Amino acid sequence: MDIHPPDYDKIERELWKKHGTEVKALLAGQNEGLMRRIRTFCKNFEFSEETVCQKIREDFMFACCFAKDAKKTGFEEKEAEKYLRMFPDIVQSFKVLPKSGKNAVYLNENGMVITGKKPTGIKSIDFMWIAGNTPIRCLAAHKVTREKGGAQDHQRDELIRQLRSFQNCTESDLALFVICDGSYYTGQNLSRLLEHVRNEKPYSFAGPIGDVPRNVKTLISKYNNNKGFDKS
Repeated sequence: MDIHPPDYDKIERELWKKHGTEVKALLAGQNEGLMRRIRTFCKNFEFSEETVCQKIREDFMFACCFAKDAKKTGFEEKEAEKYLRMFPDIVQSFKVLPKSGKNAVYLNENGMVITGKKPTGIKSIDFMWIAGNTPIRCLAAHKVTREKGGAQDHQRDELIRQLRSFQNCTESDLALFVICDGSYYTGQNLSRLLEHVRNEKPYSFAGPIGDVPRNVKTLISKYNNNKGFDKS
């Protein structure tokens, strides 16, 4: 059976609809987050809270305006995790890493894996796993970007810095996967990432999440054909 990568746009639309259908029940339970959104709306437009709440109860379309923002649920990382866990033979001991704090994982400018203190301009590592029957530890940074703009360019440049830092890595049994999904990472933006991919051990990869299983298999094949990477 073919395993298809997540359709983030479709999943986001479904989440918006789901959150819309939940608004009336959340209102009945006086959900703190919903009531905060309602009070902000009332303050901005000088409506009474009673009037807005009654309108929510009567008008589903109006109620949807107060739905929880699907983009702020972290669903993209959860879907990426779900997808990668579907390949247990090649993606083993899978972990989702913390975004910050003493257990967060980073690559410093020398290509060394460090924990805790965030290097300037470097995104934390999101996932970690072992490549199949090898000792290769795979690190992955994951980003989903659809729109163009300065903030998105900054995120792309963070990923480029990770790839460039990894060029200095001396650990043979390490690999870096920069997973970049969304319409932003096509054409020129993806090409700019690929310019910094390392095609010798330790290897690095850049591309959409659907490419990860194939790239992990390539990594395992290279390791097994060479009977293990030497440590030189």
